[in-house]
Amino acid sequence: MATGAQFGEGPVLAGVDFSPASDAVVEYAARLARAEGRPLHVIYVLPVVPEDTAPLLEVQEAELKQRVAEAQRVMGPTGVVKGAIAAGNAAHTLLARADALHAACIVVGTAALQSVDRFLLGSVAETVVRTSNHPVLVVGPQAVKAKLGDLPWRHVLLACDTQHGVTAAARLAGDLAVRNHARLTIFHVKRDGLQNLSEEEFAAMEPMLAPEAWLAVQPQCLIRAGEPAQEIVRMAADSAADLLVMSVRSGNEMLTHLRGGILAQVLRAVRCPVLVLREQRQHGASRAKRAETGRRIA
Repeated sequence: MATGAQFGEGPVLAGVDFSPASDAVVEYAARLARAEGRPLHVIYVLPVVPEDTAPLLEVQEAELKQRVAEAQRVMGPTGVVKGAIAAGNAAHTLLARADALHAACIVVGTAALQSVDRFLLGSVAETVVRTSNHPVLVVGPQAVKAKLGDLPWRHVLLACDTQHGVTAAARLAGDLAVRNHARLTIFHVKRDGLQNLSEEEFAAMEPMLAPEAWLAVQPQCLIRAGEPAQEIVRMAADSAADLLVMSVRSGNEMLTHLRGGILAQVLRAVRCPVLVLREQRQHGASRAKRAETGRRIA
């Protein structure tokens, strides 16, 4: 059943850097590829180095072979796993490979707690999340510590901002919930409290899913008050969600839930993987439609 946005038609693409977090990235990417019935491509991007570093390259090729073998063990004998080493800018090479493969999604991780503080300050993961044309699944440090659960997902949590309307993240969350027979919770945080909460704010959640998804999943819709990052993490823990879905805008502007390093705060503390989708800016007809809608509301 097609219910909206879906994964791309290609393989799952895992970006590794041979840090301890990469073990979890490869294992989780293999589980995802197995659950989706897709091949897995594991890529390590080698920075441009002098020609006399052949021994280093041999070590890294051995590391990659080990991770490919680990992924093959998770996927089973019928799974397809490919490994590759490329040279260049890590984020740009990973994104180019994802485009060339029409990747279903990109799986990346954060190496340690301290590195998450720099997640939105120029890291590879930041560039991938902000500019990818594909969904990006980020495995944070607490998710690694929590020992990632097996797939399929049982409870998908969609953290949304009702002021920004329907997003590709919302449609994909609905599709994943339907295909995995998972519970779905649509969750919004109001910084200004619940005193002025209206039925319209719940009604704004309705178009986020295709009608088929509403019938198949019957999602729970919740609104809480507080700081978005804290409430998202708390909600993920309280509901035992095993996948959190969020949106990010291209460039430097991010959706309300992600401003001021909120995504970094969530990744630092949440104990499940986070699936992030970049929302394209709307121009032309969409802009005119929003202006017309604004005039009608006024």
